Amino acid sequence: MEIITITDDKINCRVFREGCYMIIKGFLKNSSSYHKKLIIAPNPPDIRTSYSGSALPFPCQEIAYEKTKNFYEITNNGVIDVRFKFPNSYYNQEGTKKLVSPFALILDKNNYVYETKDLYPLKTLRDRVRGNPNFYAQKDVLLPVADAEDTMNNYSDLKLKLNLA
Repeated sequence: MEIITITDDKINCRVFREGCYMIIKGFLKNSSSYHKKLIIAPNPPDIRTSYSGSALPFPCQEIAYEKTKNFYEITNNGVIDVRFKFPNSYYNQEGTKKLVSPFALILDKNNYVYETKDLYPLKTLRDRVRGNPNFYAQKDVLLPVADAEDTMNNYSDLKLKLNLA
């Protein structure tokens, strides 16, 4: 299934999803003018169970790319034909923007990042309503001080009414 087509002054390619793999086919424009020509993508999602959930995006770029096997060196003819484990998303350095299942084109000393589609759109380290970092903290402000049973009931009502965690 085709996910996205990318055409700009550096690259012309189509990105496909095949099961748990991302396939990139296309070509690098003016490939002979670059010495270093790489495509690299983050590691696939960690499918583990935790309190927060499974297949969460990586918290930063460094962790996303750590020991990744999603690495491809483009040959001098500029042809791109690579199959990666589908990369996970990660947050930017400030932790404010999620880069969605990206791959990076590295040309000499320049790095170009291309985002694709999110396989896990509801998974986020921050919140369900994107852009609100107080997702977990709001209950402390909104819930009244009460005994354990009342707190549990109030919390349940709050989750249903305001979609809070």
